Formats: sequence, structure tokens, C-alpha cells
Amino acid sequence: MRAALILLAAAGAACARPAPEAVAVELACAPARSPLEQRCSVRLTDRNSGRPLEGARVTLHADMPSMPLAHAARPVSAVPGARPGTYEGTLELEMPGRWVVAVRIAGPVSDQVTRVLDVSP
Repeated sequence: MRAALILLAAAGAACARPAPEAVAVELACAPARSPLEQRCSVRLTDRNSGRPLEGARVTLHADMPSMPLAHAARPVSAVPGARPGTYEGTLELEMPGRWVVAVRIAGPVSDQVTRVLDVSP
């Protein structure tokens, strides 16, 4: 009986809604020297206090959802920007099209968010 209750509690927890994101993530990318070289800026803020999130390790990953496992950019470590809570990195994409950029955050909080990036020639 006790095992059944533990199993039922675990199943309920697995079906529960995920916790809200602890950090708000803004991603902006723009062409650098070419459309395939995207300079990205990430802004992180604490959702509870609204303060910039500093001291995080931010990594950018990009994949083409239309061609899974075929086109992926090399992950890039973003470096702290000029303003508190900002991080910058440059993605080298393989071709124009729709890309999904994953922003992976480690440090004071751990999280991952994805954003769509459309790249034109």
C-alpha cells in the first residue's frame, strides 16, 4: 500500500505544471559581417525582483528545426556585456532559414529558453 502511494505521488508530480521561469530572457540577434554571422545579445533579469542577473554562464546553441541533426551551429559562450545582466556572443550559421536559438543559463540559476531566429540571405 505504501509503495502504491509513493508511486501515485511521483506520477502526480510528473504531471504537474512546470515551475515558472525564475529568469526573464530577452534575445536580440543582428547580422555582423554577413547574414550568417549573427551577433546576439542576451538580457537576463530576475522575474521576482526585476534586477539584472549577473554572474551567469550563458551559452548559445542554434539548430535548424526543418533539418534536425543536419544543421547546427557550434555552441558559443556569451561574455558579459557593457550593461549589468547582458551577455553577448556571435553565432556562425551554416545557411539562411529558420533557426532555433537555445539560451542555456548556469550559475545563480539554471534554465534554458528557446527563441526563433529567421535569417535571410
